Amino acid sequence: MSNTLKKISAILMSVIMIVAMTVSSVMAGSHNLEAKPAATDTETVTVKGLKSGDKVTFYQIVKAEYGETGFEGYVINDKHSSASLTGKDSNNNEVVIYPSAEQLSELAKTPADIKFSGEAAAKFVDVAPNENGTVEQVLAAGEWLAVVTPADAKDIYNPMVVSVYYEENGSKITSGSVTASDSYSINGTTSYVKSSSTNVDKKITGGKANNYNNYNEEGAKSGTVDRTIASDSNNNGDDLAIGDSIDFEITSTIPAYSTEYVNPVFNVYDLMDAGLTLDKDSIKVYVGGTEVPTEKVAETYSIDKNGGEGYTFKVNFLQSYIESADVRTATAEARAVKVTYSATLNEKAKTNFDYNKNTATVEFTNKPGDNQKAEKITDETYQYTFEIDGSIGGNDKTRTHRTHELIKTGEGGSVVDGAIVDDGWSETTVTSPLADAVFTLTNNTTGKVYTATTDATGYMNFKGLDAGTYTLQETQAPDGYSLNSQKHTVKIEAFYNENGTLKSYSIEIDGKNTSTYEATYDSTNKDNITEIHEKAVQSTEIKNTKLNQLPSTGGIGTYLFTIIGVAIMAAAAAALSASRKRKVVK
Repeated sequence: MSNTLKKISAILMSVIMIVAMTVSSVMAGSHNLEAKPAATDTETVTVKGLKSGDKVTFYQIVKAEYGETGFEGYVINDKHSSASLTGKDSNNNEVVIYPSAEQLSELAKTPADIKFSGEAAAKFVDVAPNENGTVEQVLAAGEWLAVVTPADAKDIYNPMVVSVYYEENGSKITSGSVTASDSYSINGTTSYVKSSSTNVDKKITGGKANNYNNYNEEGAKSGTVDRTIASDSNNNGDDLAIGDSIDFEITSTIPAYSTEYVNPVFNVYDLMDAGLTLDKDSIKVYVGGTEVPTEKVAETYSIDKNGGEGYTFKVNFLQSYIESADVRTATAEARAVKVTYSATLNEKAKTNFDYNKNTATVEFTNKPGDNQKAEKITDETYQYTFEIDGSIGGNDKTRTHRTHELIKTGEGGSVVDGAIVDDGWSETTVTSPLADAVFTLTNNTTGKVYTATTDATGYMNFKGLDAGTYTLQETQAPDGYSLNSQKHTVKIEAFYNENGTLKSYSIEIDGKNTSTYEATYDSTNKDNITEIHEKAVQSTEIKNTKLNQLPSTGGIGTYLFTIIGVAIMAAAAAALSASRKRKVVK
């Protein structure tokens, strides 16, 4: 090629690269050259829209060629030497063009294989962004593949390209910039979103939307609880009664995968503890804010409702759907996924601080290439139900302290609560406990009725209770005792941590006697309880009195009274007869 043709070709290639850069990048920097172009020429490129901890590696995929006259053209890497990154100018000369999205993705699958005449391409490894999320890197003339390694597994970056190129007949060198949040477009066609992220958010819907409780430290030390409720809503924890239904929602986002990601997966599944029973017919799947129509389900996702290892149900999005252009180029809002469903708290439910957990998992590909292990992220909700006079740890055999809110005693009996000791629990002394008294506990809102019979210790156990207000009444007294007809108001309150775990709960009787229990959690494992303490203890004694002990009809007592009565009457008759005889003698 003559020097004149080389110069013309160089100009044309520069023009094409300038046009290409304006498609997806803005000018990052430029300066006029004081001498003719040379291999030492550099300019600073920028990659914007990154996060703290991300790392960028640059691989040169096209480089400038220099000769006696200075810049002579561009050289393409070996992997795409078969004209895949070249085109023809108006004079049918071969020129470098901007790579397509598919070409970039192909390079990004194995960037270490990028070579020029068998020699490895220049690269700059793991460049970190500044506090503004921007990487600035000095690069030689040419095109550079930018591959981002995210700090957060939930972020997915597709390959990007930046260029350093000559303009104005080689008298000026210019660089471009790229923003990770933009889309990759060529000739007005969007190929994929440069970066995206997924997430998982599991929450309870239609419940009490409990607020989590802020505690006053001084109040906690003195054994009282500050019940000031924070303004931040908490949908991760709730309480309900056995037999009640609860609604859930899982939200996530399908990543925008380029062809750099081979056989990508995106699945949403849920695992319930044994105390929750899934309503299989309640499951609904939404994409982009709209429920997937029945006729579109077969081409969008499949669903397994039969359960398996690690899940109760699983929604598998089809690979063909994930890789479709509609998904790759869509906005985050259009790729948003929501799964809704219901479950019922059953008889296997754990009580008090022993939670019934429901775990949502999103499984997704987050690394390019083939056979990459899918990443998993999870989010949980915690469902609780309560007991009166029950184990504080529910089914947890390591926490066997028994609560003592209600105690039945006989005539002359008493209940004395002791001081809270070193392990955070008090000793309650009960004399003359009364067994076999039957009580009903009625939820004042739902009307649901629970029945319990006192045991030999005078305790009555009500299980599977929702927080709320109840009416307690004795309905059957033990033999030999009169019925205590007094009605008692029972109020259960629950307070939650921000992540949905139960912070404390209180049981109040008749507006005065309150027992409060509080848990401390592991700072690293936020649903692992390290301690449970009584913060206040006020047992309520319900006393029965004995019936009058009258003898039974026909018993010995009747005969005795009859005999005595006859004897008295006989004595009276004898006395009367003797009196009359004395009068006659006179």
